[in-house]
Formats: sequence, C-alpha cells, structure tokens
Amino acid sequence: MVLTGLRLRDFALAERVELELGGGFTVITGETGAGKSVLISALAFALGAPADAELIRPGAESAEVEAIFDLADSVARHGVGRVLDDAGIPFEAELIVRRSVSRPQPGGQRLGGRLRVNDRAATTSLLRELSPILADIHGQREHLSLLRPQEQLALLDRYAGVEHQRDAVSAMVRKLRILDQRVADLSLQGRERARRIALLRHESEEIAAAQLAPGEDAELQAQHRRLVNAQALAADAQIARDALEGDALSDAVDAVRRLAAIDESAAPIADSVEQAAEQVAEAIRSLRSYGDEIELDPASLETVESRIALVAEMKRRWGDTIEDVIAYGERAESEASRLEQETADGDTLAAEAAQLAADLGDAAGELSNQRRAAAERLEAAVSAECELLRLPDARIAFEIAQIPPPTEGRTLRIDGAGVGFDQTGIDRVQLMVSFNPDSPLRPMQRVASGGETARLTLAIKAVLGDSDVVPLMVFDEVDVGLGGRSGGMIGERLARLGRHRQVVCITHLPQVAAHAQRHVTVAKSSEAGRTSVDVRLLSESGRVFELADMLGGVSDANRASATDLLHAAVGS
Repeated sequence: MVLTGLRLRDFALAERVELELGGGFTVITGETGAGKSVLISALAFALGAPADAELIRPGAESAEVEAIFDLADSVARHGVGRVLDDAGIPFEAELIVRRSVSRPQPGGQRLGGRLRVNDRAATTSLLRELSPILADIHGQREHLSLLRPQEQLALLDRYAGVEHQRDAVSAMVRKLRILDQRVADLSLQGRERARRIALLRHESEEIAAAQLAPGEDAELQAQHRRLVNAQALAADAQIARDALEGDALSDAVDAVRRLAAIDESAAPIADSVEQAAEQVAEAIRSLRSYGDEIELDPASLETVESRIALVAEMKRRWGDTIEDVIAYGERAESEASRLEQETADGDTLAAEAAQLAADLGDAAGELSNQRRAAAERLEAAVSAECELLRLPDARIAFEIAQIPPPTEGRTLRIDGAGVGFDQTGIDRVQLMVSFNPDSPLRPMQRVASGGETARLTLAIKAVLGDSDVVPLMVFDEVDVGLGGRSGGMIGERLARLGRHRQVVCITHLPQVAAHAQRHVTVAKSSEAGRTSVDVRLLSESGRVFELADMLGGVSDANRASATDLLHAAVGS
C-alpha cells in the first residue's frame, strides 16, 4: 500500500497544499516551528483523529483534507476491502478519504463537517476501523497500533511464525462455540422434548391400536341402522314375502297361457306375465334370505355403538375424517422418531464438543508455548536493536498471562487447571517497557509518547521486518535528543524499513534525512499579516541545499558535506 497523495485546504496554517508521495522512505524537514507536523496532523485527521476548531486556518470557515491510498498488491487490501464491504462502500484498488471540519453556525456550539470514503458518505467509526489497517502514526497515540494489546499479540504471533496455528485455534474455537450452543439448546429443551416424545408415542400407538380403516365410519352407521331397526326390518320382509306368495300371480300365469294357446297375438302378454312371475319368485327367495340374516342381537348393537363412539372421539381429537386421523398418527410417529434422534444427537454433540475442547486445549497450549519462546527471542533482538538506536537502558518484556476462566461456560484444561479462551487462544499479551534502569516495566500504552517511544517502535519494527503488516509508518520526534552519529543509524534503520513498507519521518538531523528516497520541506511565510505553510518535494540539487542548511548553513563546505552524506547513504 502507498499513500500517493495528501491534499490540504485551509488546514491549520496550510492554505493550499498538494503533496504527491510514493513508496519507500520519505523525510520531512524544516525549521523549528515551520509547521512540519501539519502534514502528520492532516493524515491523522483523515484517519479519524478528533476534529477541532484549531484545525481550521484563521479566517477560513472550514478545513478539508484528502488522503489517497493505492492498495494494489497490498496485504492491507483484504482488510480494507472487508471493512468497506461491510459498510456498503465500493472498493477497487484505490482508497480516497475526504474529510472536512467547519466552524459552528451562529448561535451553535458544535463543529460541522463532512466525511466521504470513495465518494460515499461515511462515519468516523469507519475511519477508526480503517486506520489500524492502514497506518501507524507515532506522535498521535490513538493511531499507534503497538499501543493496543491485541496488536501486540498479533505482532508476537507474526514474529513467531504461528499465524497458521493461530488460525487453526480460531477455527476450533468457532466450531466449539457452535457445538456448545447446540448442546445448550438441546439441553434446555430436554424436558419439554421428553414430554413431547411421550405424548406423540401415546397418540400414535392409540391411533394404531384402533385399526381404523378409510370409510369405516359410513359402514358403521349403516350397521347401526340395521341393528336398531332389526325387528321392524324382519317384520316388513315377512309381510312382503307373504303378499308375494299368494295364488293370484299363479292364476294369472295359467290364464294368459290359455289366451296364448287360443290367440297367438296374446303370446307376448303371456311371456311378460311369466317373466313377472319369475321375478316375484326371485324376490321371495331374496326376502327369505334377507329375513334369515337379520339378527336381533343387543351385543352386536353395543359393539357397533362403542366403535362409533371411538371413531367420533378420535375425529374430535385428531381430524375431521378417519383419513385425517390416520395421517396424524403417521406424523406423530415420525416426529417422535425425529425428536428421539435429536436426543441421541445431543449426546453425540456433547461428546464431540468434549473431544474438541480437549484438542483445542492441546493446540492452544502448544501455541502459548511457542509464543513464550518467541517472546524471549524477540525481547533479545529488540534489546540489541535498541543499543544501536542509542537506547542503552531500554528494556522490554512481553508479559504473557493466561485468560482467567469464566464464571460460567466452557473452560479449557491446561496442565490440570481451568483456563479461559478466545479466538486467539488462551493468552493475554502486554508489552512492558522501561527506558531507565531504575524504573519498573510498565505497559507500553502508559509510557509517555516521545523520542524514546518512537525509537523503541522503530527498533521493534526493524526486527519484525517482513512480518509486520501495517503498510504505512509515520514517525515524529524519533531523533529528539540525538546527535549526528546516532542519526545516521536511525536513518539507516528507517531506510531498511522503507524496503518493506512506506515510511514517513519528520527529522531535524541531516544524517537521517540523507537516507530518504524522497525529501519534503516545509517552510512558514508571512505576507500581509497572514501566515502560511509551503510544502515542496525537493529535487536532487534541492536536497543538497536543504541538507547543507541543516548542517549549519549553506556554504561550500556544508554543500560538500551534504553531498558526502547522500553518497554515503546510497552506499549503505
């Protein structure tokens, strides 16, 4: 990632500034009080630093800063893209932040302002998410990532080369939390589920035991009517049979036969009467059979009535029809089986979670051991680098403590003791610092920012090299209290950092400035009672002039010394 442009309008003392930047090491120089920190303050403002009326140029109503980042082929690209995607802001290879602050309206007390990211309205909370991904700005403590314990842990992991193990632990933690939640949900529903299973089993078994058949209710009603009216049905069948068995129809058959014997035209009539006689005879036989089948059976009537009552009760409870009742029974059986499987699944999930917790404990414990070993190596390497950067009394230590077990919920067993955990493992890391031999180690975020802290940060970043992922580093006051020999060492270290990322540094030492790839000067001028800041990117000859001036004044001797500094820096 590269900060390619920084544009200021009426910001602090800068009326109009357009600064084009590039990768590597850029140095900013100028006289004391010239306004060098204006550029750093502007970048910090663009990345979410608090707005203040003093940021607005005197006589202006508002101030605006625009910062342009090229994120092509950058490690930061993924993190920036994730944040912008979550905010619904389009993103390709360029990030443009434009932020303004305006004076309160008459009668008002609150500052105004606008913020746009890639030409979309945004909030300062979005900038606070983006800033640690984009830059470390030393001198603006809220932007220095090393002050955040979570970044200190990430730094240690990058140095230890355990990011893969950390990702594996994180994945195990996510899976364990999902399993624990599922087990908890099943456990909370356990009693209700058991009651539900018992009810469903009882209902399905009751319906199955009834052995209902589709259409059975209509058949039962027909049986009931016959049994209730059995005596009347038998009597009517007998009456009908008696009536049909008389001699009248037999006499009619004999008469029509005699007619047909005499008059052939009466033959059809005779046939018709004979057919009627045969039908009557068949009806008599059917009535006799029907009458024989009719039972006057109170026991059968009671059985049918009980069955009708059973069917009615089942329809009342489970459906409008017998088919509905049968379907409900099948569903009840199926749901009971599913709930029973869930119970079995809960036991399986609990066992799976227990095994995963044991595996996580092993993995997190091993990760912790690797961190502790790496912390010792990193402490020694940074201490050696501090010696080179003229911090002989600086001491650092990574204080690694286990996360205490929660009062409720899952804990891991590490060496027989319960330990808390999160997606980074079981460790809380705090970078402890002291700059004086008689001062105790204190958390880095409680140590006053200044030249010592800047150099310590530089020492840590120099040791980390490629393992550090913050793409832009900004240093202010890194050379405070140092002479030329130390300045050359610091310049060399900054140039080395510039091989891996973009580095911007404000310096008063020409020995530091000589190592930069890009040199920017800041000068203050006054005209007609108005003070302004001018910012220029120097050419090669301009650098010689500026370095000579920093060495004590533009003279032939200092020009020669400046040229020697530049040549020596290139050779290093």
